Amino acid sequence: MTSQSVSILIDNALSHIRAQELEKGKELLLKAHALDQDNPHILRLLSVVAAMKFDYVRALELIDRVISLSPDNAVAQSNRGNILKELCRFNDALISLDNAIKLQPDYAEAYNNKGNVLQDLHRYEEALQWYDKAIALQPDYAEAYSNKGNALELLQRHNEAMGHFDAATSINPRFIDGYWHKALGQLSGGNYEMGWQNYEARWFKNHATKLLYGNVPRLETLHNISGANILIWAEQGLGDTLQFCRYIKPLVELGIAVTFVVQKPLVQVLGSMSGYCTLVDKIDPMLESFDFQSPLLSLPLLFKTTIESIPSEIPYITCDQAKKLQFKSKLNADRNLSVGIVWNGGFRSDHPELWATNKRRNIELEQIASLKGIPGVDFYSLQKGDPAESKLIAKKDELWPNIINCAQWLDDFSDTAALIENLDLVISVDTSIAHLAGALGKPVWILNRYDSCWRWLRGRSDSPWYPTAKIYQQSRPGDWNRVLEQVKIDLSALALKQLNQ
Repeated sequence: MTSQSVSILIDNALSHIRAQELEKGKELLLKAHALDQDNPHILRLLSVVAAMKFDYVRALELIDRVISLSPDNAVAQSNRGNILKELCRFNDALISLDNAIKLQPDYAEAYNNKGNVLQDLHRYEEALQWYDKAIALQPDYAEAYSNKGNALELLQRHNEAMGHFDAATSINPRFIDGYWHKALGQLSGGNYEMGWQNYEARWFKNHATKLLYGNVPRLETLHNISGANILIWAEQGLGDTLQFCRYIKPLVELGIAVTFVVQKPLVQVLGSMSGYCTLVDKIDPMLESFDFQSPLLSLPLLFKTTIESIPSEIPYITCDQAKKLQFKSKLNADRNLSVGIVWNGGFRSDHPELWATNKRRNIELEQIASLKGIPGVDFYSLQKGDPAESKLIAKKDELWPNIINCAQWLDDFSDTAALIENLDLVISVDTSIAHLAGALGKPVWILNRYDSCWRWLRGRSDSPWYPTAKIYQQSRPGDWNRVLEQVKIDLSALALKQLNQ
């Protein structure tokens, strides 16, 4: 009876795990574990749940217990490789995956997982070989096709990459990641017609943002909506809201009433939008009635946006003029070029799925401080939030004694906007401040990682989203030195021009 009870508990737990109901799944697995404490299958599933909750340290402890109980378990060895990959212990991950392949040479998933580790190590050509081996073993392996597509994208072989994404969704029309990666490739390449459509796959991904107001119908078309009362809500990061809030005004111009729900830190800086929409940081849908709702980043699809039709009224954000005057008195009054700088996009503890990307987009203070010797430039740190803010305080005298730390002046984005309006230039990694400067129409140089966000488009040093932006793109993964050398050259020339005026 105990064995049957354990089996039922495991089956029920798996159902909850597949539905992303991880706490319920974990609870059932723990009940099964209490009945059968040395069952490696239960421990392995508990490890999987821990990994899905981004608790990789706990996941590793559990999978190591599995392997101690079942040393010849190829699946456990492969799982261990995945966990070690997420812990950035890439060489150890490769050892575990090689163990899995040795134990079970026909285990296609282990080959695919090894390709993923090699991809994280930027060994893209090698990764392709392991994806091919996985596909040879399992020709209908949609995930391996999609992962190979990602590696091909990073090798700049974009047409081949799209062919592999197409293969993945052809094999499995319900394979959401395939559509998602199609979207990223299409949007990066400027194919907005297809890209916006596939970008809707974000609602079906693991750990996806959920539609906030389930009782309000989705806005599916802009035809015949005059007089409607529509709810638009910010769904992603602060930078995304700053970039795509430009769509609210043309939406209102269709003759509708718009309530725009944004993140609280942006309410004040977007205050000028209150002239044509209701701007709030939260609503009670039980007390308010709307005809339709739309998440903010679905508006480009509704407007059928192309590269040529991006709403280009710049600036579309204005700063508080009184604050602008206050900040003017705080800046140096010399003829030097005044440059605001941001080298770290911050740490979002509530979004562990973004941690790896954030690490790639950020620059260490020791590296960005190489700009300090450029004559004729006054640098102002616009950096807010830890760990970057604390590190600047601790290391400022040692690494960049002349930079002016503005953190104590900046309570919210409206302060930052007013300060930026007094600067000649903003230099920023791909973060919300880059979007804020662009939306204000201020010159902004964006320091962009190798695996660029789709927003900046592939192979461009300009941006149709922000006419005042210039993009400095990594030519090799993780190589900020070349980027900063070019910035030094261009900034020196700009500072010299300023002094000669």
